[in-house]
Amino acid sequence: MELLIAILIVLPAVILAAKNSSYLLDYVFFVVALNRGIRRLVDFYINGAFNPLSTISLTPLVVSALLLIPTMSRFHLLTPRCRNIAYLIMLALAHGMAIGFLNAGLGAIYSLGEWMAGFGAFLFAATAPVSTGTADRWMKSSGYAALIVALYGWFQYLTIPAWDAFWVTEVNFVGYLGQLRPTEMSVFSTMHERGPCASFLAWAAIPMILHPRWRILGGWLTIALLFSVVVLTMSRSMFIIVALVSILQPALSKGRGLGRVLCFAALLAIGASYGLEKMPGAERIQKRFETVKDMQNDGSYQGRMQILTSGIPWVLQHPLGLGLGSSGFGAGRIGGGAKEGWCDSGYIEVFSQFGWIGGLAFFAAMAQIWSELTRRIRLGGRDPFLFTGRAVLLGCLVFLYVGNVFGGFSLFWVFLGISLNRLTTFVPAPRVFSPPQPDPMPWDMPQSALI
Repeated sequence: MELLIAILIVLPAVILAAKNSSYLLDYVFFVVALNRGIRRLVDFYINGAFNPLSTISLTPLVVSALLLIPTMSRFHLLTPRCRNIAYLIMLALAHGMAIGFLNAGLGAIYSLGEWMAGFGAFLFAATAPVSTGTADRWMKSSGYAALIVALYGWFQYLTIPAWDAFWVTEVNFVGYLGQLRPTEMSVFSTMHERGPCASFLAWAAIPMILHPRWRILGGWLTIALLFSVVVLTMSRSMFIIVALVSILQPALSKGRGLGRVLCFAALLAIGASYGLEKMPGAERIQKRFETVKDMQNDGSYQGRMQILTSGIPWVLQHPLGLGLGSSGFGAGRIGGGAKEGWCDSGYIEVFSQFGWIGGLAFFAAMAQIWSELTRRIRLGGRDPFLFTGRAVLLGCLVFLYVGNVFGGFSLFWVFLGISLNRLTTFVPAPRVFSPPQPDPMPWDMPQSALI
């Protein structure tokens, strides 16, 4: 039954990929958002036991991989500069795969699939011959998937469904996620962890904050709902990254969108001043977020600083890295993480997976994305994806301090892909050339003009 359900989840994606449909990407958002919730229901009601190797948990990787089928046939649609970006990322993945297969075996293949989920979405969005309406629809699909996650998040927080409680107990997350009592557990909604849940909600909200054309039903109220559930996940870092991207947007585009950022700042201020104290379990939530005021003594902050400072010498001593499968999904899938996994520092993890060659190639690709977006803006491009794309890229690079956001499917991969699509290329209006007319000769002039 579990395998049948996994097939039923994948089947629509297969049909959409065969038809070369742009709706394949919309469907991927919902599979990524909901698959773990479906898995927990199957484990609880059908299997009667937790299956750590459930095929349902692989469905996001499978449907994301299907994005590569239409992409391969239109790779040539990339501009030369964008092809160079793709080749640099491919170089990083190839190096990481070669070293990882020697060190981790099958785990490297799983990790490659995780990376390809994001990179495949990037290529799909970059090569798709789409209209502005289709690109905007992708942003909204992410928002609607996040809305489902948020609504279920409140239900989870207030009731603690039996299937979720069963999963928390089986994976030994009692204590880490809080206690299995209403309002005393951190929300993870339909995701596999509270961090990925907060990340999915926050990245879906970012486009809604930055431009009204990407907002879904409810507008600012929906944005407030999404962030209320981010609060319930107890994930503080996502507020920092959202605030950073929101500030960078007008800063990098000569003040464009400043009013929307001020509205968001007002929303956060009202929420922090009046909303938190009205939420169920407010005391526990406030205690968690008050630690932001004293980052120097915060255990999470100090832990990441220690990983970074100890990781830099390690990277310098290991030029080849450990390859894919040394951390992340691949390491967990083969029965335990690698000894040298640096999951809580994205910069260190990138170099531990890709080594010097792959790591430098990856960051060179990020630099070229920035360069290409800037070039299109200077040539006259005014598409919102261009301006917001630069803010999103910088935000992702800052977020690498917290964790490796690039190593999986995320809305920002899609956003960067659309930003580099030919859709955003500025095409100047053709000028009509009129050759200069010679002065008329006397015999060409009317008689009245000669008098």
